[in-house]
Amino acid sequence: MALLTDEIQEKLIKLLIDEGLVEKRILDDAEKRAKKEDKPLFSLLTEEGVIDNELLTHAVAQVSGVPYVNLSNSFIDQNILSLLPAEVAERFMAVPLAEVQNRLAVAMIDANNVQAVDYLANRIQRPLKVFMASEDSVRHVLGQYKADLSTVSDAAQVSQEEAAIESATEIKTIVQDSPISRALSTILEYAVKSHASDVHIEPLEKALKIRCRVDGVLREVMQLPKSIEPALVSRIKILSSLKIDEHRIPQDGQFAVNVAGKAVDLRIAISPVVWGEQVVIRLLDKTGNSFDLEDMGYAGRALRSIRKGIKRPNGMILTSGPTGSGKSTSLYA
Repeated sequence: MALLTDEIQEKLIKLLIDEGLVEKRILDDAEKRAKKEDKPLFSLLTEEGVIDNELLTHAVAQVSGVPYVNLSNSFIDQNILSLLPAEVAERFMAVPLAEVQNRLAVAMIDANNVQAVDYLANRIQRPLKVFMASEDSVRHVLGQYKADLSTVSDAAQVSQEEAAIESATEIKTIVQDSPISRALSTILEYAVKSHASDVHIEPLEKALKIRCRVDGVLREVMQLPKSIEPALVSRIKILSSLKIDEHRIPQDGQFAVNVAGKAVDLRIAISPVVWGEQVVIRLLDKTGNSFDLEDMGYAGRALRSIRKGIKRPNGMILTSGPTGSGKSTSLYA
C-alpha cells in the first residue's frame, strides 16, 4: 500500500466509518493493537480480513482524489507493456495500461508519489494519466511481463553455420528441435528488448534459472524445466562453434542475432557447475547508438562538474559501477 500522510489517514478512517466499511469499535481496537505491535493500521486490517484490499485501495484513491482501477482480471497488450521496461515497472510498482489521447495511462500503488510520476513521464517521454491500484492488481500485470517469455516468438533470427562435429545425427535433432530453438530465441528477444547487458542461464537441482542484468541489476525472469538444459546448452554451443561433447572445462564463443532489425553480437561463456553447465551471454549492440550526457541522465551540478573536468588540461575522470551499469556508454558520451 502507498505511504499515507496523516491527513489522508484521517480522511480514510472517516470514510471507512461513514460508508460502513469498518465499524468504529473494530477500527479503534485495531488502532490500539497496531500501535502496540508497531504495525501499520491498514496493513493489520487487511491481514485480518477486516476489509478487502481492493476496497481499501478504492477508499484511499477516493480520499486522495486519484482515479482507481482494478486490474485483477485485466490483460494488457504486450505493445503497451513494452513502453515501460519490466525492471522499471517492478521498481516503482507501476504498470502501463493504455494510450489515451496522447497520454499513457499508468496504474501505481503510490499514485501520490510525485517524484516517481515525474521519473516515469521522463522515462517514457510522454505525459501520464495516473491511476491508483492495489499491490495485487499491479503484480497481476507485472506477471504478464514474465509471461511474454513463455510465448512462441520468432523475432530473434539466429544466423550461424552449424559446427561440423562427429555426431551428425545428434546435431540434426538439436537443430531441428523447434521448442528449444524457440525457447532460446524468445529469451534473447526478451533480453534485447529489455536492454539487458547479460543473460545468465543457471542450472539448479530441479530447474533451469534464467536471469537478466538490466541497469546493472541481475534479476530472475523465469525458470524452465530441468530437462531442457542439455538441449538448450547444446544449441548455444552449436551456434557458438563450441564442442558440444565437452562438459568438463570452460568454453568461450560468440554468434550474432537479429532482433526487430537490430544486429546484436553475443559473447558466450560456458562453465561447469554443480548441477550442469552455466551459460553467461553478454549482449553487445552493433548499431553503435551514441548518447549525450543528458541522455544518460546527467543534469544540474553533476553535469556541470563533468563538463568542467573534461576541459581541464590534466587529471583523470574515474567511472565506477557494476557490470552493465553504463560505464563505457557514459565515457563515450
